[in-house]
Amino acid sequence: MLKQTSYILLFILICFSSTQAQSTLQSGIDRILNSTELKHANVSLSVLDIETGEELASHRPNKSLTPASSLKVLTSLIAMDILTEDFTYKTNISYTGSLDVDGTLKGDIVIMGSGDPTLGSTKFGGKPNFEQVLSQIVQSIQDAGITCIDGSIIADESVFNAFPISPSWQWNDLGNYYASGAWGINVNENQYTIYFKDRATVGRRPNIKSYYPIIPNLELSNELAVDSAGTGDNAYIFGGPYDYTKRIVGTIPAGTGVFSIKGSIPDPPYFLAWHVQRELNRLKIKTGDAEVNYVPGKKYPNATPLITFESAPLSDIVRRLNLESNNLYAEALLKTLGLKVRRTASGQMGISAVRRYLRKLKVNYDGLNMEDGSGLSARNFVPSFLLADFLRKYALKNGIEETTKYLPQGGVSGTMRSLFSKSSASGKVWAKSGSMKDVMSYSGVVKAKSGEWRSFSIIFNAYSAKNKVIRSKMEKIMKQIYSAS
Repeated sequence: MLKQTSYILLFILICFSSTQAQSTLQSGIDRILNSTELKHANVSLSVLDIETGEELASHRPNKSLTPASSLKVLTSLIAMDILTEDFTYKTNISYTGSLDVDGTLKGDIVIMGSGDPTLGSTKFGGKPNFEQVLSQIVQSIQDAGITCIDGSIIADESVFNAFPISPSWQWNDLGNYYASGAWGINVNENQYTIYFKDRATVGRRPNIKSYYPIIPNLELSNELAVDSAGTGDNAYIFGGPYDYTKRIVGTIPAGTGVFSIKGSIPDPPYFLAWHVQRELNRLKIKTGDAEVNYVPGKKYPNATPLITFESAPLSDIVRRLNLESNNLYAEALLKTLGLKVRRTASGQMGISAVRRYLRKLKVNYDGLNMEDGSGLSARNFVPSFLLADFLRKYALKNGIEETTKYLPQGGVSGTMRSLFSKSSASGKVWAKSGSMKDVMSYSGVVKAKSGEWRSFSIIFNAYSAKNKVIRSKMEKIMKQIYSAS
């Protein structure tokens, strides 16, 4: 009887301790959320114990809000699980037709895209940049003994049989580097850089010094103005995919030297084919036109391989995706998920694959409206509980280490590097941040001071305070999640 009483007392003590921890964390978070700066804000917050699933704190956890780039935790981690960490993209270069003894190719050069978002990127050690990709393609053509091409340079991007961007992306984003979309052939991160000079006088228009790399038929309408020093980059490039007339509006800061902004290449597949054609012509190798094939299922019988470009493994791509919040990588992975799971490489089929995965993981996705894979659309809506529950169940399925190694670490890396200065929470929080106008979020996992692992998601929408004030409050909440025992 005494032994039974002891067990009962122990059970009561455990329940009391758990309830007390929950109460302490909840009251600490409530104090932060009750501040005047958040009076008009929409907030959704959820904190879960990863091992038990217990809800440790919450605030409207089932309220669907815009998460911005926090949505990337779904796209990136699900891609890691379905495609596996060793998955790579391969871009194959080949020629069709016959090669005469005099070196004349009676056929086409075909660049067969796989959707690789990293082709020609400078971010992966040991992989060729854009100029090197171009050089290696041309060299492979020369090595095959081709001296004249009686055909076209075809960029086949049909692997992604969908429009490159989400229909709900904002018009003022589309010409900028972060809204390039995902194509069947991506190259140089789908970016070009515009360089400005003569920006010493506030109110004057800075002149365009140059831009790189060259884009055929590109026209830049410069409507920028110089603003005070320290005001930052407030320039926007207007003009979506296939639009070669770009309008540059807004301001850049006063200063000396050259200032640069980045835009999205209007048609990356054509851009690559055109550059291959241009380089071959420079070397006196005549060719036909640069062309793009968008139609799935086109066959190239008896194609002879020339060279293959293989991407870094998916583990490296996903790690950089989340550290830099790279929209291109996220959108490419979403379409690749669609191809893998639903046999159709489109954003909608990728979203369907995400929902299927959540269903298998037994994550309730009621309230999820997913428009893209990157979080760039303001029409993405998700409850904080869904993200916290996903991270919890993903960690249980794949392990904490497999979850944390692909997320920025607080005080250490990526968009989390500047947080938790002089705090014991530094290095103990792994999360993906998200931000756009009047939107801020953090979703991730925490190794609490007590040693327990906790998953969380915090989403703020429609606040009126400055971003630095909101970020400070979210940092305090994450510290509470870490310190509450």
